[in-house]
Amino acid sequence: MHIGLIGGIGPAATEHYYRGLIKRHVSLDTLLDLTIVHADVRELSRNAAAGDAQKQAQIFAELVRRLASAGAEAAAITSIGGHFCV
Repeated sequence: MHIGLIGGIGPAATEHYYRGLIKRHVSLDTLLDLTIVHADVRELSRNAAAGDAQKQAQIFAELVRRLASAGAEAAAITSIGGHFCV
């Protein structure tokens, strides 16, 4: 499965997930198919401060479209920072 990650909001979290995915795929003796797109933490911070969940959700949706265009079958946001959109 081609996995897509939305990174950049919490670079350390992105790295944590990336390392975990590598470890898991190695343990299963499978290849990791992964694409990471970068979300701007400054933009997220502005949208969160303004309470503009809709604007941030649109940004995430565009990033997911980019991941899908790259072949990703599943996507995850690698930070809790975006959860105000839920």
